Amino acid sequence: MSDCWGFLQNKTNRTTNPSQATTLHPKIDNVCFAFYYERVKHKYACLLIITLLVSFAAMPPAFAEPEIKTLANGLTVFLNPIEGEENVAVVLAFHAGADAQTAPVAGLFKFLEYALFNGPATKPGISEPALAIDVLEPNSIEGGSSIDRFEFGFSSKKENLVPALDTLLYLFSQERREFIFAQTDGIEYARQATRALIQNELSDSDMLSNMAITKKLFAKEPYRLDTLGADYVIEKVDASQLKSFASLWLVPNNACIAIAGGFDKEQVLALVDQRFGQLSKARNPWPAGLATFPKPGVSRPVFLVFPDSGIPTGQMEIEIRYRGPDPKDTHAYTSALMLQELANAPSSRFQTAVRKGMPKDSDPENLRIVYTPTRNSSWLAIESMLSVPAGKRPADLVFTFKELVRSTELYMIKANASYFPAAEYQKARESLLEKKMATQGDPLQSAARMVTLWSWGIPSFLFQESDAIMKSGQKDISQFVDTYVQKNLEVVMVRIDPNLYEANKKNFSSYGFETISNQNALWWR
Repeated sequence: MSDCWGFLQNKTNRTTNPSQATTLHPKIDNVCFAFYYERVKHKYACLLIITLLVSFAAMPPAFAEPEIKTLANGLTVFLNPIEGEENVAVVLAFHAGADAQTAPVAGLFKFLEYALFNGPATKPGISEPALAIDVLEPNSIEGGSSIDRFEFGFSSKKENLVPALDTLLYLFSQERREFIFAQTDGIEYARQATRALIQNELSDSDMLSNMAITKKLFAKEPYRLDTLGADYVIEKVDASQLKSFASLWLVPNNACIAIAGGFDKEQVLALVDQRFGQLSKARNPWPAGLATFPKPGVSRPVFLVFPDSGIPTGQMEIEIRYRGPDPKDTHAYTSALMLQELANAPSSRFQTAVRKGMPKDSDPENLRIVYTPTRNSSWLAIESMLSVPAGKRPADLVFTFKELVRSTELYMIKANASYFPAAEYQKARESLLEKKMATQGDPLQSAARMVTLWSWGIPSFLFQESDAIMKSGQKDISQFVDTYVQKNLEVVMVRIDPNLYEANKKNFSSYGFETISNQNALWWR
């Protein structure tokens, strides 16, 4: 227990001696953490908590519109008070993730997630840091390493806002990171868990299909869309490298904290500034020379076929993927959302025409247009599951579908102003606005949305999105389809019943389809 006491005393006094790190107890048990938490709470918040409790008791909280502030150290603070809400959500995000990766460090953000959270961020390991979060009785948790960001957040009762901020400060503190990285068993657990994820990827047809398309469409730097990274990178990384990596990226001028729910803006801003404003500003961690993806990484249409045991007998799934607009082009971004709403409505002309135009008994199912926005590598896809009628060759069916979707229906959306009636445009606008309002009214969804917009580089779009939706119309959709479909190059992926593939292997080959497997789908294999 003396080791535990020394660790906690050093933490609360902020005078940890690095030479003592190897003598510390390898795990923080529940008693140690509870004691530490009380000391931190006392250290950072005692007087201010008393002041706030008095003020909260004396008057009801005021509510206002969302607000963005930037602290002196560069930390972005996004606040969305929700009138009458009994919960509060806090999300801390760093502008990091796969998009920041170079090939030699691909996968380190996922490794870092497992090291810091003793497992995935959404299911923190017992007993540390799970206890730090469990004492707050969170309603839900979200976070982890993604393409655009490295984040963690949760929602809880609004009375827990102060300890919630203290907990986030603790979870990402430099002192805690140093302690975590000194634990050999914890680092090895994170290494093996991350490598297991990569091994599972090799048998996950959804992930393999996605990465095979990414490898073609974003050929310059496909690892910047790969959150798991390369096994040979994870195998060799050591605690020292991970420590330097975390110190480089987890800095306030590369971070945003979003808070949504029942609170007073001015009081909460003071709380955030008192805690997170003390962190030192660091140099910009983003490396120079990262490629941009203004165009697809292919010079001609590419056709891929993937024998997939997960596809039902006699069926195949088709995806036609294009390089899509990145959210920084807010006009095209809004148009992409609008096109999804219009085309994916069950009774839309697009749905009816494609189903009617395909050969008898092909029975298109789950026909949809899917827009996937990321900061620098967004894409647009048209997807459907088809049955292969007796006597029909699957490759021929692929080209029939492709021509019907692209050359006929999407061309008509571009050329015919009345393809979607005015009433359907209005219904689509109302649907998008309803979704936006629902997100803004839910604390955790709202906080997550705010850090998403921040990570995309368009935080102020939160205040402009409703107006952009209301202004979006036929001309915008026409221009969008012309730019991102008609004048764009595509990657076509066919996932097919393996037996059906074997029976038609020569036919696929004659059309120039490249066969995909776990041996060639990933950028590093």
